[in-house]
Amino acid sequence: MEIVINSSPLILLSGIGRLHLLNRMYSKVYIPHAVLDEVDGINLSPVSFSPMQISNRELVLKMLGGLHLGEVEIIVGAVENGIQDVVLDDNAARNKARKLGLSVTGTLGILRMARNMGLISNLEEEVTKLRTNGMYLTDELVKRILS
Repeated sequence: MEIVINSSPLILLSGIGRLHLLNRMYSKVYIPHAVLDEVDGINLSPVSFSPMQISNRELVLKMLGGLHLGEVEIIVGAVENGIQDVVLDDNAARNKARKLGLSVTGTLGILRMARNMGLISNLEEEVTKLRTNGMYLTDELVKRILS
C-alpha cells in the first residue's frame, strides 16, 4: 500500500521518534514538494520516501483557499498518481480528500494501525507523547482511539 503524507504527521511522528514506522507499514511513502518545504529542518532520515511532483498546477491553484498548499498537493498528487491513501490531520483537508474518493488517516490512525500490526505495544503511551509534543487531542478523541 502506498501513501502520500502531510507535514503535521511527519513532524509529530518525528517528534516522538516514530517516523520509521511508515516504511514498515507502507510499501511506498510519497511527500509532495510543498510538504518538503514545510518540514525543512526536520530530520526525515528515518523514513525512505519519494518526492512527489504535481502536474496539474491549475487544479492546485483552484483548490487553494481553505487548504494549505501542502494539503492541496497531497490530494491532487494522490489523484494524479492513482494513490488511494493519504495521511492528513486537518479536518478540512480530510473532508476534501474523502469527497474526492481518497482513503484518509491521520497521525493517530498511523499509530493505531502500528499497534494493530504489533509494531508498537503501548498506544496510550504514544498518544501521551503526541500530546507532550504539541498535538491537541480532546479527551473524548483519546478515549475513542484507545478503545
